[in-house]
Amino acid sequence: MFEDHVADLFGLEFEEWMEQNHVIGEFVSWSEVEILPDNHPEHDRSLEEYMEDEETAVNLIANNGHIIITLTSGKIVEKSDDFPENLLGELKDMAINGPFKIHLKKI
Repeated sequence: MFEDHVADLFGLEFEEWMEQNHVIGEFVSWSEVEILPDNHPEHDRSLEEYMEDEETAVNLIANNGHIIITLTSGKIVEKSDDFPENLLGELKDMAINGPFKIHLKKI
């Protein structure tokens, strides 16, 4: 179940929070390393570096906006302007009060 994997970051109330706020979530792979095009001479190297650097993240979609947060470090790696600030505040509260007491931070 999707929510089981994020409960360590946000706590057990996360599933209910998603339902109440009409938030949809999905797992995504995220890395700071860019994969170069297939025809680029450094493609294989960039792919290898990407795989070494990648983290599992959660992409949360609400009100036409989205936010991507890495699960292990709690980094906000992407946030659209349309993602509601009140929901971001609630996510931060859940993370700091969750099992691992993580401060969500933007990179």
